[in-house]
Amino acid sequence: MAERPLVVGIDVAASRPCVGVALRLHAAGGRLDAVSWHESLPAATVASGIRKASQVGSAGPRLKAPPDLLDWLDSLRPAPVVVAVDAPQGFNRRLLERQSAGGHRSRVCDFELLRRRIGVYQVPSRAEVVADPGRLPAWMAVGFDVYAALRRRGYEAPLDGSLPAALGQPPAVLEVYPYAAFVMLLGRPLTRKTTREGLRLRVATLRSEGVVWDKGGGDEYYDHDSLDALVAALTGWRFYQGLAHAVGDPREGLLWLPVSAERFASAGALYYER
Repeated sequence: MAERPLVVGIDVAASRPCVGVALRLHAAGGRLDAVSWHESLPAATVASGIRKASQVGSAGPRLKAPPDLLDWLDSLRPAPVVVAVDAPQGFNRRLLERQSAGGHRSRVCDFELLRRRIGVYQVPSRAEVVADPGRLPAWMAVGFDVYAALRRRGYEAPLDGSLPAALGQPPAVLEVYPYAAFVMLLGRPLTRKTTREGLRLRVATLRSEGVVWDKGGGDEYYDHDSLDALVAALTGWRFYQGLAHAVGDPREGLLWLPVSAERFASAGALYYER
């Protein structure tokens, strides 16, 4: 009997741990079980230790993907068919700005969310970061290195409409955005994830989508980083099923949502509250 596939969601951070979760379809079907978790050492802590050990000069440490997070990914069996990452996958290429004078400065995928009044984090261009490295937030730098590490392991960003591991295709790495995923699944905006109501809505949404991670015991995975990792993994599963929708331009990077194209199109203008 073929092994049931694994999908992974990763919530990226710099000063806090990166959180990873692996989901697998239950043997009887009908639900997705969390079968493995990992909280990494914070990337900033790892980089600081490297800096001290090597006596690097006054320049700040370069933040990279936490090695223990990558070791955890490598240990998963079977190897994941999809890894969904909560972070931008690359620099802003200003594609919209180039199309017309006074064009929008956001990435294409971010512009599609902004049109629906879903707030996003602005991603800088490569030129901006070369001129001022401080323009790249630390957590985005960690995310860039997570994608680089996954590409070295054979994961590729898919085109819209493709399926991972089908007809010889490589495993997929997806960019996802948990807030937008929750909005699309719930059908309306959510309150901030740091509030009790915001957490309640996220937990209820995941449960309604068949994700099982606590099995009725403890509350160790009710923090917002873990919930973001869970909905990232759910998005990966929807992609594996052929039920996810991508927005953006492949030249700059697609962002995947756990809903169909029809459901996304019907979302309309949604009010945003972080």
